[in-house]
Amino acid sequence: MPKARIITVRAADYYRLRDTDEEIMPVAEAVIEKLIDGLQRPLTPEEAITETQKEPLDPMTIEAETHELAVQEFNQVFLDNQWGDGLPLRPPTSEAVETMLKGTTRLPGELIGTVAPKNGAATIEKIAINSVMAGAKPEYLPVIIAAMEGITDPDYDDLHVMTSTGSFNFAIMVTGPIAKEININSGMGFLGYGWQANSTIGRAVRLCLINIGRVWPGVNDMALVGRPSQQFYVFAENQEFSPWPPFHVTQGFKPEDNCVTISSVMGASSNLFGGGAVATWTPEEILDSVVRMMLGARPGMATWKRGSSNPGPMKYILFFEPALAMELHQQGHTRESLQKLIYARASIPYEQLTPAEIANVQPRIDSGEIPPDRVPVFKAALKPGGRLPMLDRVEDIRIIVVGGIPGYSFGMSFWREGLYAPTSDQTKLIR
Repeated sequence: MPKARIITVRAADYYRLRDTDEEIMPVAEAVIEKLIDGLQRPLTPEEAITETQKEPLDPMTIEAETHELAVQEFNQVFLDNQWGDGLPLRPPTSEAVETMLKGTTRLPGELIGTVAPKNGAATIEKIAINSVMAGAKPEYLPVIIAAMEGITDPDYDDLHVMTSTGSFNFAIMVTGPIAKEININSGMGFLGYGWQANSTIGRAVRLCLINIGRVWPGVNDMALVGRPSQQFYVFAENQEFSPWPPFHVTQGFKPEDNCVTISSVMGASSNLFGGGAVATWTPEEILDSVVRMMLGARPGMATWKRGSSNPGPMKYILFFEPALAMELHQQGHTRESLQKLIYARASIPYEQLTPAEIANVQPRIDSGEIPPDRVPVFKAALKPGGRLPMLDRVEDIRIIVVGGIPGYSFGMSFWREGLYAPTSDQTKLIR
C-alpha cells in the first residue's frame, strides 16, 4: 500500500509500554490528532489513483559469455529482486519446471490458496517453479504442495508466523509410507543436514513464501533476530521404531495415508527432557520434565487473552526418542494414555490458585476462548478439590516418535490458536 497515510510512533515506547492501558495512553495521545487528520483529510489526486503495479509475467532471459556466468548472473538478479533466499538457486527453465510437474497429476493452473502477507495466488505451477529453484526432486512435489495447502488453509494463521517480531517458525512433519519412499530423515540427525528431501522440501516452501507471499526480512518479516533454520524444521515420524499408530491417525486419517502436518512453533527454543548418550534417564524422569515444562507457562496464565501479546494456553509437540517410546509401551502406555496422564499432572489444585488466575477463567469462558465442550471442566476446576488444567484439551499434547537410538526427547510449544486466524496447525493429505 505505497500511498497509505502512515502515522509513526516510537517503536521502543510502543513495545515497552503496550501491556496496560495506562502506560500506552500517552503514546496514543501523542498521535491521535494526526490519526484523525489522516482519516478525514480529502484524498489528493495522486492518492486517489487505485491502480497497482503488476508483476511481469513474461519469461526472463539472462545471457552471459558462458553458462556458468549466466547462472551466476541469474542468481544475482533474483537476489537483487528479493526472489531468492541467499543460497544458490537452480534456474527454473521451462524444461526444468515441466520435469518437476511430472511429480503430480494435478493441473498446473490449479489454485490451492493465497499466501500471506501479500496474498499471492499459489498455483501448482508456481509451487513447482519454486521447487525447481530449491533443488527438489519431482517426487517431493506432492509433499511440498500438501505443505502449502496447510499454510494457505483459511483457518491457519500463516500471517502471524511469517511477519511477527517473534522468531516463530514452521515445523513440517511428514507421516505415512511416502516418508521412507522419498528418504525423508526420521532418525539420527533428523533436524540436521545431509538429507536432500528434508532440506529441499523446506527450502521450496520458503521460496514459495518469498515469491508468492512476497515476504522479506525487515520489510514485512519483522523477526527481530531472524528465523533460525530458514528452511524450517522438516522431518518424518519414525514409524519403523514407533510402537504406536502414525500421528495422522489421531487427526482422523487412515494408517495407510500420507500426510503433512504444519505447526507454528515458538522460535528455535526447545525443551530438552533427557536421553542421549551422556546421562542416564528413566521414563518417569522424562515425564516429570515434560510436566515441569508445561507448568512453566503458569506465570502468564492470569493474563491469557486472545488477541493480546499473551493469547492463551499452548499446544505442545513432544518428540519422544524410540527407546523412550518402546519402554513406555512396555509399561502399558498408549499415546492416548500418556496424553491423559500428562494433561492431568499439568494442572493446578484449586487451593493453590491465585485470585488473578481464578478471575481470568470466567472471561475466557464468556468470550468463547475456552471451547464450549470444555467449559464444564473449567467450571469444575474453580471449586474446592478441583484442578485447573494448563491446556484446553488433552489433544493439545502431540506425541511424536522421532530420532535414532540413542536419541534425545524434547518438546516444542506453540500457541493453541493463531492471532489472526483460528488455528496454529494443520494436517493435510498428500495427494
